[in-house]
Amino acid sequence: MRILGLLLMLSIAPGAQASAERYIQFSMHMVKILAANPDGRINTGTGVQLDAQHVVTSCHVVGHAVSVIVARGSTGVAARAQSVDTRHDLCLLGVAQPLGSPVDRVAPRSLKVGDEVHAMGFSGGKALSMSTGHVTALHDMDEAAVIETDAQFQQGASGGALFDADGHLVGVLTFFIPGLQRHFAVPVEWLDPGLAHPAEVELPISSSVAPFWAAGDAEKPYFLRAIQHENDHDWQRLQAVTKEWAAAEPGNGAAIEAAVRASRLPAPPQ
Repeated sequence: MRILGLLLMLSIAPGAQASAERYIQFSMHMVKILAANPDGRINTGTGVQLDAQHVVTSCHVVGHAVSVIVARGSTGVAARAQSVDTRHDLCLLGVAQPLGSPVDRVAPRSLKVGDEVHAMGFSGGKALSMSTGHVTALHDMDEAAVIETDAQFQQGASGGALFDADGHLVGVLTFFIPGLQRHFAVPVEWLDPGLAHPAEVELPISSSVAPFWAAGDAEKPYFLRAIQHENDHDWQRLQAVTKEWAAAEPGNGAAIEAAVRASRLPAPPQ
């Protein structure tokens, strides 16, 4: 199916430190996601061409859609939901033909804090942009690590790519904390079950499971609860949750470090 009038705008975001060659290399793997909602509105997001048959995006981009188009340049193809993991916010879309070049993946366990990374997506739903930054934290979760980075992206880039310095896909751009230099990508390891056992899912997606980052406070992972309370300057709740975290995961160095740091904060007023 061809969609006329769609233009893949190749423009480097202002202030980006990446070279034009690297931008062009990475952009070959990127596609735009157009998700048609029941009310006729079109949500836009970003996808990454994993292989000839599959594109990955964030479930919150396509979750309410009755139909999805994967587009690149002036060409678009209808997509089917082939694997849905709403808790990890990862949806695999099946396509009849690849519009982007398949990407090489590598587990982010190879990353270290301080490593250079590149975030690419349709920030603002318009131009394909890339920003360069570094890994600022690696948060253990579900036998993998959620990647925190200061490589910025905006709404519309959800489902986009986080590349390492060698151009491997290490994460899928998922959410950020507004107003702060805290941006998060989920690890590519979480894609493995869906790729190993694809099963077509009817649209719109029916699931009562919220993404881990948008879940209620009690369902969020400890690291996100601690970040939230620290950003809110809610020292009492921060101290309580880090103490609970350290008790629940006594071998987790991040939990112990967070609990020690929280214990040194001023005592809550009586």
